[in-house]
Amino acid sequence: MREIFYSFLVSCLIFTIFSCGKTTEENVNDAVSKTSDTVNDAGGAVNDTIFGGTDEGSGIIHTKFVKKIIPGNGDDNTVNYCYLGADIKQTDDGGYIVAGCFDKKAWLMKTDVYGEKQWEKTYSLGVNIPHRLLAPWAVIQTSDGGYLLASHKGVLKTDSSGTMLWKIKGFPGNAGQDPNYEDVIEHSNGNYYLVGGPVLEQAIMVKISATGSVLKTKSYGGSCPDDIFRSVIESNDGKLIMVGEKTHGNLENLCSFYFRYWKNIWVVKTGKNGVKIWDKEYGEKFLEKGQDIVRRTDSDGYIVLGQKCAHGGTITNCGSVYKAVILKINEEGNQLNETILPWQNMFEYGRAQALANTHLGGYVFVTASVPRPRKNENGKLWIKKWGSGEKNMELKIRPNSDGGRSIMRTNDNGFIISTGTYMIKTDSNLSYD
Repeated sequence: MREIFYSFLVSCLIFTIFSCGKTTEENVNDAVSKTSDTVNDAGGAVNDTIFGGTDEGSGIIHTKFVKKIIPGNGDDNTVNYCYLGADIKQTDDGGYIVAGCFDKKAWLMKTDVYGEKQWEKTYSLGVNIPHRLLAPWAVIQTSDGGYLLASHKGVLKTDSSGTMLWKIKGFPGNAGQDPNYEDVIEHSNGNYYLVGGPVLEQAIMVKISATGSVLKTKSYGGSCPDDIFRSVIESNDGKLIMVGEKTHGNLENLCSFYFRYWKNIWVVKTGKNGVKIWDKEYGEKFLEKGQDIVRRTDSDGYIVLGQKCAHGGTITNCGSVYKAVILKINEEGNQLNETILPWQNMFEYGRAQALANTHLGGYVFVTASVPRPRKNENGKLWIKKWGSGEKNMELKIRPNSDGGRSIMRTNDNGFIISTGTYMIKTDSNLSYD
């Protein structure tokens, strides 16, 4: 009887090992994987919706590089007949999506995590970039894994491989009118919001569903020409905050003929259908322009990036006195603080600037610095990082650029920057080589 029992016991052990479950090694690996997932989920949950990027998953690759953005095959026979002006965002797989212009068409390029091209496609959306557009292309990855590309001519949606699903040319309801889109977001409600202008001399907001239905169009501004929205974000309470520039009169007239030199930084808060909650102007008698905005990390409110020129009525003076401006405002739009930084490069229509949050609760901007001949210094790409808990840093580096077309925090807590013609990937300390 004992021999029968032992025989039965051995049979059960063999059956358990080979037939009844996973091996010890598999079980250990499962435990490690689950532990890793838990740790990464906890680490990635810190304000990702505010700061951009993600820490989810265990396969994050830390990279640094500088690459020229080259549409086409890159040989001497490839000629790009339009200004590139590229925008760049990191994608869920750790790579990047790049939007710009190639061969007089809208252009998307997908790269891997190292910035190496995986695919590229062009689209017949139209190209004729006005000088006033500082960010002539805007792209985001959408929640379904595809991409939304907006430009001065319209907007189009693709799937994850770049195949176009739908497009809307022109301003909705008036296909012959350019919307001059400068920025786009996907809201937590699943709809897309695009901003830009001027359309009939006013700034505009367009709300579009995920399937391409136009849900709302709104115009904002005053009686003077050339009111523009440059950037839009979802507000702390789930509504919309838009920043840009609003034209005002000069010292003699209600509206100036040289309207590009007589503006205020302009921030507008609206509901999800564009109904205005408040709008505020910031500035003095001369020239201020708002370019980008992010949520504050220490409390409710926002950080606004812009530029100014106290030209005193002599607009040719701007070249020597142009400055970058950083505003801190609260949730009601009241100004709490203003920081003015010299050596901002000047351009008549404004100089491209971009702003992002850092993973430590600080901020980083990118733009172009003014040439300084006495120091034998040409204009350079200007990157500044600051904030409580953050390592304050300021760099002025090559390659020279027209300014900061875009900047985004990446999943390794570094940054991806577009100068318009170069993509620069840094670590969290702004090192790029």
